[in-house]
Amino acid sequence: MFHPLLQFLCLLGNGMAPTSKVRGQLFVCCLVLFVLAQGYILRRLSVEPKALTTSSSHDDVIPHLRGGLAAVTSPVSELNDEAIENQARDATARPSEGPWHVGVPSISQAATSSPLLNEHDQVETTPTTPTSSQTSSPTSRNPTAAVGAFVPHPDVGVDDVQRSRMLAIRGAMQHAWLGYETHAFGADEVGPVSGDRKQDVWGGLGVTLVDALDTLYIMGMARARDWVATELDFTHLGKDGDNISVFEITIRELGGLLSAYDLSGDDAFRARAVELGDLLLPAFANGIFYTQFNVFKQTKTMNGWTGYRGLLADLGTLQLELRRLSDVTGNPIYAERGDAFYDIVQREGSYEHTGLFPVHFEVESGTFSMTNSLITIGALGDSFYEYLLKVWLYSGQRQSDAFLRDLYNDAVQGIETSLLRYSKPDDAYYLQEVTIPGFSGQPKQDHLLCFVPGMLALGTLTDTDPARVVKHLDMAKKLMKTCYNLYSRQPTGLAPDIVMFPGFAVADSRYRLRPETVESLMYLYRVTKDPMYQDWGWQIFKAIEKHAKTSFGYGAVLNVDSAAAAHVEDKMESFFLAETLKYHYLLQSAPSFVPLDKFVFNTEAHPFRVQARGG
Repeated sequence: MFHPLLQFLCLLGNGMAPTSKVRGQLFVCCLVLFVLAQGYILRRLSVEPKALTTSSSHDDVIPHLRGGLAAVTSPVSELNDEAIENQARDATARPSEGPWHVGVPSISQAATSSPLLNEHDQVETTPTTPTSSQTSSPTSRNPTAAVGAFVPHPDVGVDDVQRSRMLAIRGAMQHAWLGYETHAFGADEVGPVSGDRKQDVWGGLGVTLVDALDTLYIMGMARARDWVATELDFTHLGKDGDNISVFEITIRELGGLLSAYDLSGDDAFRARAVELGDLLLPAFANGIFYTQFNVFKQTKTMNGWTGYRGLLADLGTLQLELRRLSDVTGNPIYAERGDAFYDIVQREGSYEHTGLFPVHFEVESGTFSMTNSLITIGALGDSFYEYLLKVWLYSGQRQSDAFLRDLYNDAVQGIETSLLRYSKPDDAYYLQEVTIPGFSGQPKQDHLLCFVPGMLALGTLTDTDPARVVKHLDMAKKLMKTCYNLYSRQPTGLAPDIVMFPGFAVADSRYRLRPETVESLMYLYRVTKDPMYQDWGWQIFKAIEKHAKTSFGYGAVLNVDSAAAAHVEDKMESFFLAETLKYHYLLQSAPSFVPLDKFVFNTEAHPFRVQARGG
């Protein structure tokens, strides 16, 4: 068969032109070779990829990523509902392409399975075994039972529109995780534009991986369990002289491990959570956790840029995670250390009985700052107020925690009286910040404040005062409209980080992939059942797909107030996977999926199981 080819080469070597007969034979020879090669390639492509389980290692995963990559990274030429829904179907309809769908039910397949704690679920529980770190004190808590792994069933009772939206959001999670898993598995972050591995952003603890664990579980894509069990390493912390942020590591890493345990029932997650919790305990002194901590040297301090003062959000956003850690271990030490700050809060009281607190805390005197400070429900103060409500809800609304609900109610009254303002030119309500001393208002609102509508809506579900329920829900709806307008008023459809009133004047034009607005939309939809909030969330998601999507994930968008100048930064925060995409998914899912009466979300969107009602 190859004789014409050899003859052709000989003629060329002698400087002679091949005859027409030789050329014809050569053509037939090349055609045969092409057919044989094509058959070989097709046979290779028809081989099913190696099945992956939730315990597959990184080495197992990487060789099999290619099959599903094209489905989730193809560019969107004209982003509309149909285009996104088609992408979602492409990304989720092929169970043999890539590791995402091997052994993992699609949303439609899950319809025959049990939902995650829907109303009529029967969940098999397994008791936990106390770890060696537990005390034998008579005041020790009984560890709560772990619930076995679940098969997500988020689309019970939802229509085709919601189902297609959920598929698209799930496809976005696949794309974001794929970029991380392929290029930065085990690192803190991946560069969404460059694909660079960013090993140490928060201490080299695989923060994106751990932060995303429960989102993967909720979307039916559980993975990376073995890495957490055997490769997650804390022993290097502090040896390079660097501190870790106790606040960030608690809400992202500790919260992620505890939530993964709650959703999976896998004791490997609990064991690593206990290990991390024990490492953080020495950061506690004088009734508070210091924000900057060197695990190796056992040194602790506050941030220098605050004048070495504590921050209200830092000090008041550990209690939920530490109570959960005590409840799953039976060891009260974690909750006791976290709750010590609540003793200070009750002792000191709010600023001039407003129900609100300065954002700065004087460490040496153990008092809140009365000078050179401010009051805000945004950055530096936000999650303290969120946790007043959520810690009370999580712990079963116990009478011993009634002071938390009282503090929350007083704070909302203070928000309405001192911070809520109306911009008539914009027909918009917003929350100002005020300086201390002087109580002078600044017409400024940052995106972080947009968690407030959701907090207010959540609070109404357990409020026993009908008049207060109406008032709080009305305020939630007004602020929700403003937060959505942060997005809808921009040519990109994405929100700036800070605006000034009147005019929604852009003071910081970055969209940092923040979750607060869609978080509140999820709560407002679940409380009111108004589909308008789902539609608003969908518009935001489409803008993210259009402007923030990159080859290796999603990046923060700069210059959102200019369609021509907008571009993507090489930064994908772990909270985009942990919070933003999770809340988008839950917004479009059935309210009975991860229900609000059975789960409380920490400030990083990690769901913890609510404790039984207590006295």
